Amino acid sequence: MIATRFSTLSANARQAYEFALAGAIGAVFGLFFYVELINTSSIWLRDALAGALIGGAIGFALNSAGPLRDGAWLTLARATTWGACAGMIGGAIGLVIGEFILGGFQGGLIGRAVSWSVLGLGIGVSQGVAYRSREKLIFGLIGGGLGGFVGGWLFEALRQALGNRTDLGQGIGIALLGAGLGLGLALVEQALRRVWVQVINGRQEGRSYLLGRGVSTLGLDEQATVGLFGDPAIVRKHAEIAYANGQYTFRAIDGNARSRVNDFTVGDSHALKDGDVIELGGTRLIFRSRG
Repeated sequence: MIATRFSTLSANARQAYEFALAGAIGAVFGLFFYVELINTSSIWLRDALAGALIGGAIGFALNSAGPLRDGAWLTLARATTWGACAGMIGGAIGLVIGEFILGGFQGGLIGRAVSWSVLGLGIGVSQGVAYRSREKLIFGLIGGGLGGFVGGWLFEALRQALGNRTDLGQGIGIALLGAGLGLGLALVEQALRRVWVQVINGRQEGRSYLLGRGVSTLGLDEQATVGLFGDPAIVRKHAEIAYANGQYTFRAIDGNARSRVNDFTVGDSHALKDGDVIELGGTRLIFRSRG
């Protein structure tokens, strides 16, 4: 039990770090594209383009972290395309509205934090769009809003501490925005998720996958809800976890592939409870449910 708890805490910390790093990298690249490509005298057009480039870059980076680590190239292409497009639209709208709010507050720590919180809401939408998940959309909105608020507060505090130097302060501040968004998304998902599985060994050790109230597939197929890669004993459509009448049930799809729950081979199906260990091939996952 202690080892399982430590593994979960370690996996959560790793996910938070990866999201924060991806968000920071995406934000810096977005700022670079904005500085190098945009030259307009229209303040509203400038803000819209800045939001689109920064939001698109952050959306791309955040949605690439998991699939890139998994080596799931089709998933990577799909998630980053949808994530970048949603991030661009949300970022453009969010920054324009955010700048209007900032003007209403006449600047300051609170004004910057609230304005960037709106920007974060727009970018956070990319999570739900990329994975076509209502749950991730909600987490993205909450995490994006909180992350943007914290990032905006830190940005303004840093800018004031540096004597209003916009060059250095802008670069570090945008990185803080991206990191805050990534960290906020990860922590909100960890705090609010209800049912998920977490990989506890192999290439994808620590990765978590949310389970919806339908049928979630597990296997080598990149279209699977839980895509498992790097294990030659796993087949494309290996197993599924179905929800019905308040109960999640594990079922082996391929009878010739190794499928076990709590070290027992599963025949037809097995009702799951929190803490059950699922073994597919040589890969082990733990089923988690908060009721």
